[in-house]
Amino acid sequence: MGKIVWLASYPKSGNTWVRMFLNSYFWGQEERQDLNRLDLSTYGGSSKSSYRQVTSRDVDALPDQEIMALTPNAHAFIASRHDQLVFVKTHNLLSTYHDIPLITPSVTHSALYILRNPLDIVLSVADHFGLELDRAIEFMNDPNGSTAPNETMVRQIFCSWKMNVKTWTEQPPFPVMVVRYEDLHDQPQESFTKILSFLGTNPDMKQVARAVKQSSFKALRSMEKRDGFKERSRHSKAFFRVGKTGQWKSKLTSDQVDRIVRPNAELMKTFGYLPPGY
Repeated sequence: MGKIVWLASYPKSGNTWVRMFLNSYFWGQEERQDLNRLDLSTYGGSSKSSYRQVTSRDVDALPDQEIMALTPNAHAFIASRHDQLVFVKTHNLLSTYHDIPLITPSVTHSALYILRNPLDIVLSVADHFGLELDRAIEFMNDPNGSTAPNETMVRQIFCSWKMNVKTWTEQPPFPVMVVRYEDLHDQPQESFTKILSFLGTNPDMKQVARAVKQSSFKALRSMEKRDGFKERSRHSKAFFRVGKTGQWKSKLTSDQVDRIVRPNAELMKTFGYLPPGY
């Protein structure tokens, strides 16, 4: 049985970008790249399909507590699909829900935690969830933040941006590499090479360059325009919206900036996101 490498992040932090790079690097030499085939190489940790494999009961009809009791088996099922490492996406925090770990340590190898400036995340969160900016700020600061279960996913428990980041970056029980979205944007080849080294791979630089090109924002947006993307929210015109950093400087008022920074200042300072004057 293999082991899981979690591709973890607060929502709208660049998780899909990293998934596409890994897909392109390991499996994309010959095949046409397709966003809608990502779940064939990078699984969803909250996907109901894995939960359905480990019970004869109707997962759609189960309450949260009974679904959570299935989580260790669902994660073990994912790990069993491979002999070595398997990449699994999650927005859950590294904690428990109904006393069950949201991330199963016994089948975990390590994790990449994709981190992004919350001042930029809020713009993407507002677009993705169909929220006004002020409501999106409340959403990101909500200690009870989650997405309700739907036809394809069980409930995801990501809480606030602050709580999500803290659980994954402060004394995790397995190796975690923090990957800043901004570094991926500014130095993609160097950043993705470091990711591959963390995973124990001897990076092939020609293959890295090809995968960086195949997973660039321009390429991802072109793929979405060509094929659509099933992870796009019904509220958004496109999943891949802008692909830039620092958009908050022209989009947020000083009061909105303050409402994001004040509760998150300590972590923002730690990771280089604190604006001047704080």
